[in-house]
Parts: sequence; C-alpha cells; structure tokens
Amino acid sequence: MLRRALLIAGLLLGAAAAAQAPPPEPPQQPFLRIEAGAHTAPVARLAVDAAGQMLASVSDDKTLRLWALPEGSQRRVIRPPVGTNEDGELYAVALSPDGARVAAAGFTGQSWDGVFCLYLYDAASGRLLARLSGLPAPVQHLAFSADGLRLAAALGGRAGIRVFDARNGQLLFEDAGYGGPARMLGFDREGRLASSAADGHVRLYDASGRKLADRVPLAGARPFGLAWSPDGGLLAIGYEDRLRVEVLAAGDLRSVMLPDVAGLAGEGMPAVTWAADGRGGVQLHAAGYARLAGGGAAGRGIAVQREAAAPMPAPRREFVVRRWTDFGLGPSTDIPAARDAISHLLALPGGGIAYAAADPGWGRITPEGLLAFPPRPPGADFRATAASLAATEDGTRLRVALRPGEAPIVFDALDGRLEAGGDASGFLPARTASARLPIADWRNSNRPRLGQVPLRLGEGEYARSLAILPREDGFLIGTDNHLRLFDAAGRPVDALAVPGAVWGLTVAGDMAVAALGDGTLRWYRLAGGALVEQAALFIQAETRRWALWTPEGLFDHAANGGQELVGVLLNRGRAQSTEWATFQQAYRALYAPQAVHGRIAGDQAPAQQRLAQLGEVRSRIGRLPVLAAGAACVVVEADCLPLAWDARTLPEGARALRLALQATDRGLGLGPLDVLVNDRIAARAEARPGETVVEVPLDPGPNRIATRLYAEDRTLFADGPALALRRPGDAEPPPDAGRLIVLAIGVNHYANAELDLRFAVPDAEMVAGLLRAGAGSLFRETRVTVLRDAEATRRGVLDALARAAEEAEPGDTFILYIAGHGIRTEPDNRFLFLPADTRDTSGWAALRAQGIDDGTLVAALARIRARDALLLLDTCHAGQLTMEQLSALGNETGRFLLAASGSVQEALDSYDDRNGVFAYALREGLQGKAAMDAEGRVSALGLGEWVTRRVPQLARERQHRQDAVFRTAQRDLRSFPVAQVAK
Repeated sequence: MLRRALLIAGLLLGAAAAAQAPPPEPPQQPFLRIEAGAHTAPVARLAVDAAGQMLASVSDDKTLRLWALPEGSQRRVIRPPVGTNEDGELYAVALSPDGARVAAAGFTGQSWDGVFCLYLYDAASGRLLARLSGLPAPVQHLAFSADGLRLAAALGGRAGIRVFDARNGQLLFEDAGYGGPARMLGFDREGRLASSAADGHVRLYDASGRKLADRVPLAGARPFGLAWSPDGGLLAIGYEDRLRVEVLAAGDLRSVMLPDVAGLAGEGMPAVTWAADGRGGVQLHAAGYARLAGGGAAGRGIAVQREAAAPMPAPRREFVVRRWTDFGLGPSTDIPAARDAISHLLALPGGGIAYAAADPGWGRITPEGLLAFPPRPPGADFRATAASLAATEDGTRLRVALRPGEAPIVFDALDGRLEAGGDASGFLPARTASARLPIADWRNSNRPRLGQVPLRLGEGEYARSLAILPREDGFLIGTDNHLRLFDAAGRPVDALAVPGAVWGLTVAGDMAVAALGDGTLRWYRLAGGALVEQAALFIQAETRRWALWTPEGLFDHAANGGQELVGVLLNRGRAQSTEWATFQQAYRALYAPQAVHGRIAGDQAPAQQRLAQLGEVRSRIGRLPVLAAGAACVVVEADCLPLAWDARTLPEGARALRLALQATDRGLGLGPLDVLVNDRIAARAEARPGETVVEVPLDPGPNRIATRLYAEDRTLFADGPALALRRPGDAEPPPDAGRLIVLAIGVNHYANAELDLRFAVPDAEMVAGLLRAGAGSLFRETRVTVLRDAEATRRGVLDALARAAEEAEPGDTFILYIAGHGIRTEPDNRFLFLPADTRDTSGWAALRAQGIDDGTLVAALARIRARDALLLLDTCHAGQLTMEQLSALGNETGRFLLAASGSVQEALDSYDDRNGVFAYALREGLQGKAAMDAEGRVSALGLGEWVTRRVPQLARERQHRQDAVFRTAQRDLRSFPVAQVAK
C-alpha cells in the first residue's frame, strides 16, 4: 500500500504546479464514441507482458485495449480523458513486466493543461492509478525496463527523452538535446537504453543516464524502428524514409550488417524486431510501407480512391513483413500481413511476433513464420470504396460498398433498413468537376486550389474528398480531420471537426453525407452557411449489425443487434478515470428510432420532444451505480473452489459459479443486479449497498459471464466484472441436441368483459401446434404447454414459467408465445401484460397490481436455463404501446425477441377470420416462407426477418397499420433452428 501511495503521490505532482487558481479540467460534455470490440483507427503501438499472456494496443481512436494471448480475444478497453479534437489520441503504450500496470500516452492532456501527460492504469481493473503531466510534447513511444522499475518516454518535437522512476514518478534523467522527434526507445536486460530519432541519430545510455554512444548511421536518413537482439549484442534499426534495415553493434553503434531488401517496394521500413522461431533460432523481422515490387498499392498507407464505375479489387494484404533467418544473415521470406501500413513489430516471449497496422488492427505471426491471424477491422474501409458513395435526392437512402471487392449495400434511414445494393439508379454520387468551379489538387493533397486560388487548410492537413453543391454556389472538401465548406470564390464558410478522415462525400439537396475513416457514414445539413451534424451510422462489416444515432445520443439499431456498438464517454477530473456507458446500458432512455429517422428527414420535433422528456439523462451516466468484484468460487460437487476473476479455465466437474459482488450507490439508487451467461440473463437479484452473493448455473462448453447493475428506475445500468471461461479440453460448445420447450399463452376472455378479444387463444393454439409439428428431428423431445383464458391468470402464467425453469436444461430451446393485452404504464413507460384475471382498470396502481410487468417477466425468464430462447409477444393495445417498450424487453433479457403491437380493432378484425396478422405471418414463416437452409431448417433469425417484413404488408391489406420488431442483444450473433420444413 505504501508503495502504491508513493507512486500516486509522486505522479500527480506533475510538472511545476500553478498557484492559486484550480487547474483546468477536461471538457465535461458527453462524447459519443464507437465501441465495436476492436480499434476503428490506425493502431500505433503494441506492448506485451513478460509472460506473453497479455498484449496492449493503442490507437488514434482514443482507446487502450488489452488482449489475451495467444488467441487475441479482447479483455478490457480503457478510455483516457478526451477533447473535441486530437486530445485523447494514443501513440504509445508500455506494459510492466508483471502485467499489472499499463502506461499510455500520446496527444493527451494538452487541451486543458497546455502541456502533455501520460497515464498509468491498473491492468486488471482499468482504474487510473496516476497521471504524469508537464511533458512539453506528445509521447511517441514508451518502455518499461526489464525489472519494471523505470519507465522511459520518447517525446515529439525536439523534447528528447525522459526516464522516470516507475515507483514514484521521479525524473531520473533526461536528454533534451535532440534535433528532431524521438521515435522509439528500448531497454536491454542489463538496463541500457537505446533511442532512435528523426534527427538521424541513434543514441545509447547506461542505467544512470550517461551517454555511451551517439551515431548517425546514414547521413540524411531518418532512423525510426529500434530493437535489441535477445542477447543484447546487436541493435536493429529500421528507417522511415527508405527501404533499409541496418544492424548495429550495441557497444559502439557501428554498422555490422545490411539485410537484403531486394524485391520490395515502398517508402520505408520503420518497424523492426527480433523474434525466436520456436527451435532455438532467432529471426529478424522488418515492415512498414514495404510491399512486393510491382504490387501497385498506394504510398504511405493511403489507398487511392477509384472512380465509381471502376471495378473494385478484392482486399489484399499487400503490406508484407520480411523475415530473415539466422539473425538476419540467412535467406528471407515475405509474409503478406496487412492491407495498410505496418507501424510496429513486437517480439512475443513465446516466439513469433505481433504487429500493429493502419488497417486498422493488429495481427500475429507464429514462431514458424506463419500468419496466425491478420488485423480484423470491425467496420467499413472507406479509403478504397468511398468513391462509390451515393444518395437519393432527399439524402435519406445511401448506397456504398463497405469494403473493396464487396457488393454495395443500401441503407434506408427512414425505415431503419439495410439491404443489398441492387440497381444504382436514383442514387447521386458526388459531383467533382465543374467548368464554373475548377477545383484541382484536392485528392490526397495539402494544396488544393480553386483555379489559381489556394484553398486554406490547417497545418499538416490533407484534402481527401470533394463534393460540389447542386447550385454550384459552393463546395465541400473533406480532409484528415475536418469537413470544410467553401463558397464559389473559395472563401471558407464553415468547418466542422470530424473523428476520422473524410474519404468520401456526396450532396443531396441541403444534405451532405460523408464516409469517414472511423467507419461511419454521417449526415450534415447545410443551413444558412453552417454545417450541422444530423446523424451518424456505423455498420459492423461482418455481421451487418448497425447503430444509427443523433448527436444528442438518441439511437436506433439493427434487428440483429447493434446497441452495444456506440456509447457515451464522460470525462471526470483530470486525474480520474472516465465514465462509459453503451447505448445498450441506456436503452430505455435513449432508444428512439422514430426521433432519429425524423431528424434525418428534417423533422426535429420528435427528437426535441424526446430530449425534453429525458432531461439530464446523459449526465446521469456519471452517477451510475458501481458494481465491483468480490470473492468468486466455482461449485464442484459439494465444494466451492476459489476462482480468480482473471481465470480462463474451469476445473473438472464445474456446474455453477458463486459470485460475491459489491454494489455502490452514487445517487441514482440501486435496481436489479443481473448475471448473464453466454449473453442471456441467468440470475437476477435485488441489489443492496455492499455485498450481494449470486449463484448461477454454467452451460456445457465455454461460458461468458457478464454482470450488470441497474439504477433504481432501470433506465440505465452499469457493467460489472466479467469472466470468460472454458472447460478443460473444450474447443467449441457441444452441438445442440436438447429438447424444445414451448409455453403458449392466449387470453380472449377477461374478468372484465370490456377487455375481451377474439383471436388470442386461436393464435396461441396455432403457434404451439406449428412448433410441435415443425420440431421434426431437430430436438430429442418436444414439450408444449398452452394456457387458455382462465388458465392464464397472473398466478397461472408465473407458475407455468416457474415449471419451465425447473424443466429446462442448458442444451434446450425455449419458446414463449404471449397473445393478449399489453400496455405501456405511465409515467414510467414500462411494458405490462394483462392476464385473464384483470378486472379493475380504474388506474395505473390497480393495473400494476393485477398485471405482469416487464421486470417480473425478465426475472422469470432469468431462471430458465435454456441456452437458446425466442420470445414471441403478440400484444394488442389501445394506442399507447410502442415498439420501444418491446425492444427494451428484448435488450434486457438477452434473448431473441420477435414482437408485434397492433390496435384492439386489428386484433378483433384478425387477418383471415382465424388468426391475427402477427400469428398469420408466423404461420407462413414456420411453414417455409422464411429463409431455410439446405435441410429445410428455419432459424430464429430467418423467422424474425420474415415476420418483420411481412407484418406491415399484411396489415396494409386490411387497411390497418401494424409493425413488428425483431431484436437480440447478443454480442455473438449465433442463431438456432426453431422448426424444420419437410421437403
């Protein structure tokens, strides 16, 4: 404790403290950030612990991420304080040898301090331990010494290097005599420190800071990458401005070898490292902008935009890692590793290397020189596809290719629908040529011009895209960090900072659409000479999940998820951890699809009305309750064996987890505490301040455990500690071979006859029968229970759910169908199902006492252990219930949810005098209209997609309006079969 106290006290002192006035703090407005489970901007640096079990990465996307090795699964995301422009971008990272602490820095703290800083975090919890301020330039590279006692920083500008005592933040030594930015540095096992710099020098220091050697290996060149050989006898140097790798003797920095780079093209090889090959040998690796000669890729990681009509090539990993055997003396092989420039190579303790790339992402190469996995960017790659961006005349439908070689997609912002691109007619690409506006040198240039008039950009800013306005009274230029509006004379009119390079633009009427380097598509309205952002869209390229949101944080998402892809970041104090909540955590508060669609269409009223209802919900994120880890153990027979929260393997015979969780109320009260197993709710407890102990059963195979704690009003929840556990010998979850358990509930006749319906019972009977008939050979057994009218009292429904919980096993599939009245309570906007014994409708208190609210339903579902579940809610109402309440229920349970909400008149009319619209669409889907695989199996996903398309069509045929909603909150979209159609 004393050591940690000294560390924090020392680092928080920073540089020279100002006197009386309180120090400025980071901006306090909320920041909306993408969270796609991976970096969304170029990755700058990597670091690894001495055991080779954890890797850290940092990026221009302002996140520090921790990953488990060797598989590369994400363990934690750490977000530093951020500003409105560059502040928060991370260029450097270092892990202490024991993996306990992680340091990160870059363009950090300057906006509010006037100087730069570095942050030190606890790797296990992500908590900010300390902050070292007073740095005169951004940090370019960080390194811990082998004993973990010293932390070295390479600084930009001409600030040189600084070395600190990692225990207390004391400056041990510095060298400010650099003529250019320090690039990289590294300790050997004896404590010597070597550095490279853009002034051409390589420098060597002893443990006390005394300079041992200083040499310019090649006049006029800029050394960048630096790596010690495993024995400390050699230094490898890579150059940023030429295809050259040089090996120096560590004693005096004289050149001893130039590995062969024949057959490569490109501007430089700034990344180098040595790595073991798994057989006792040592290999030298280098990369950067290097490609195989004749490959034809664009320079310096910038993909040249192609004309819209030109075919787009399939994505290729054109940037290679060259690997020389025998310390660089032997023959070489080239490993295609990335689609964009490689910024860093890192030797792994177990052999092989990891590498950082601008794809964005990081990859790993095995000790044998094989590609274990490449960078896996989560979003669109608009660098090479943005020329395909086009929009309809009103700007509400977009057409664009997400990645090179892929067919375009179309997104309809009014319907919230993503589909295949099809015909390009009706879509307008950007206009980039005009006799009246002769704009030149605008593509990948820092000197665009209108005729002979230079167009003013920021220092170091490059133009990337252009769109001329429809009336030729101005034009837009997208740059690395701004969207800029100019008038017809080339005078600047307005500019907006953007979170990524603007690779593509188009203009439709008064709406501009931009394709950004962070993978987003963004709408901007041109109003009175100003650019006003309207909405942003992020599409996860592999799963096609998407999130669409307004600058205020109202959002919509895809039927198959997406609410976890974006969140709200709040800065706290300059020396405090930031707050973070995804849209999923604030689902009930911020999910407002109609308001989002209206905003893009030009109708501001729905968004303004919703925001007025919300009040200060975003600021309330800063007062979310805290859920922290206590003791954990795993139940094996009669014992409960202690389990560490960073454990990754379960003992033999593990059947349940017993978790102690510490809840802290920060002003919003405490609501339910949920534990989720493999993305479904498995236990719900009533939290209280202090410790709550929860026991949850485990699934066969892998188990992902997540915890969350709601605020008292349940509009927001805080994420708690998590676990990812595998059983010994389990590579993959076992195949589904369980039972189908169906509970169908229909209420036609109520205790209050004024509530009576006609088709709820027939609908329940029909759906149950179809599921039984369609079970086929999918399940080893099918159990169907139907509750009709008087059987479906409040007690009867809850008892039936309790019986299902007793019966269901992890390998089973559970389907719940409910048909009857559903209402939205006021003023808390909760879903309430009215069972058959509902009599008193005089007020909300009476209805709540008789009904089954969503909290009770979620708690009952939490006790059902079936791994796969589908909730089918067919509710009618008197006009109040909306899709938002039903979607919130799907989000909260973590189950697949397919629901419809029609008026009472629609329910009374039915569709075909036998069944309602929703049930009729279900019948079609289960009988073969929904998408099937080759064996005739209808999945939950296929059924959901069919019903959501079909219900509005059927309702229109009856001159009604009815919608269906399909939702899942699962992070890993793993659908499952619900029926099989005979062929």
